[in-house]
Amino acid sequence: MAKPWGKVGGDKLTVKTAGGEFSVPLAELHDAWWNSIARAMA
Repeated sequence: MAKPWGKVGGDKLTVKTAGGEFSVPLAELHDAWWNSIARAMA
């Protein structure tokens, strides 16, 4: 049976583990994804 991973919504991605919490703004993730090839080719 599948277990929920978290909640959807807001303006950041937050991952919580037993070792701590990691959070990144979605705009930063989108920029890294959208421009990754162009930056690699520059």
